[in-house]
Amino acid sequence: MKFKWKKRYTAAIIVAVIGAIFTILTYFATDIYHKDEVAVITDSQIKDTLVEKNEDVYKNTDQTREQILHLKVLSGKHKGETYTTKNVYYPSQLTTQKYRAHQRIFVNIKKGDPAIVNPKRDWVLVLVVTITLALMVAVSGKHSISLVISMAISWAIFYLIIIWDVHLNGSHIILLFGLADIIFSFFSLLIVQGLNKKMLATWLATLLGVFVSFALCYIIMKLTGESEMKYETGDYATQDPRGLFLAQTLIGILGAVMDEATDIISSLYELIQTKKDITMKQLIKSGRTMGQEIMGPLINVLVLIFIAGALPETILYLRDNNTLASTFGFTLSLGATQSVISAIGIVLTVIFATGCSLFFLKDRDWKSLFKKEGENK
Repeated sequence: MKFKWKKRYTAAIIVAVIGAIFTILTYFATDIYHKDEVAVITDSQIKDTLVEKNEDVYKNTDQTREQILHLKVLSGKHKGETYTTKNVYYPSQLTTQKYRAHQRIFVNIKKGDPAIVNPKRDWVLVLVVTITLALMVAVSGKHSISLVISMAISWAIFYLIIIWDVHLNGSHIILLFGLADIIFSFFSLLIVQGLNKKMLATWLATLLGVFVSFALCYIIMKLTGESEMKYETGDYATQDPRGLFLAQTLIGILGAVMDEATDIISSLYELIQTKKDITMKQLIKSGRTMGQEIMGPLINVLVLIFIAGALPETILYLRDNNTLASTFGFTLSLGATQSVISAIGIVLTVIFATGCSLFFLKDRDWKSLFKKEGENK
């Protein structure tokens, strides 16, 4: 047992070291970019001056500040050249960026005038991926390989779905992302669990949880005339905000439902394997108990994630003296609706996961369901 742990930690350290090397290489990489040029801020201390103080009618205060930046270009046809440019920013940094000494940035140089595009953050992404992979190897060992493959395939499928959606110009978007849910869940479960009864039970429970909850909520929305559904408040760049909202909802339900279905069915599978004489009634009771334990925390996690995503915009609306009702309508209503739909899916999945476990994993004795508890003994 100790040897296995030692091998696992050794593999995690190797992944961390390799990832650290790639992070350093990415940080210093300059010639792999073609659209913009890489530059470095050569200042040890940036001159930062106050231009003016700002205050709106609601007494919200901010400042306009100006930085004088000295740049040295590290790539492209202007490599080796130096420039001086100004950067105007607001300390709130909502729509502007404050730059630091010796920071690497992307610039676009036209007619001898460098325009700052954005900071060079790709190395941060490599570092985050490295930490994630190292932790996965430390916790899961060899199993992390299948997890990484599953994530890579999911990203590839998601990219293809987006490209297909753009090609279709947003038509049939609900059908397209419904198909994406089926493909996502199948390949994710197939790679992690393999093709077996447990995988098929989990897949069926996941699909039932997603589409039944989505259908119920869609029917309710239709019956209520979709009143108070402010689709125009979504940050959508296309002409079908309603379709994109529903597509978002389908993908959102899938994440919560597949997690819950996997937990319940895996637990019931282990229970069946260790206790061969367990009755169907006992199995149903165990599934319900596990569902009661999982539902609350999972729904709370969804709500907290939704609140975290909407919090900055909500604060801005409230600071601009909007009422709580109008703020909710413009920043929280769509997310709250998605959270409710996902919560319904979570509750229904307890039933579907337990039922699929009975159908796929347990040698069924339907008569035992109607026996009294004393007769089973």
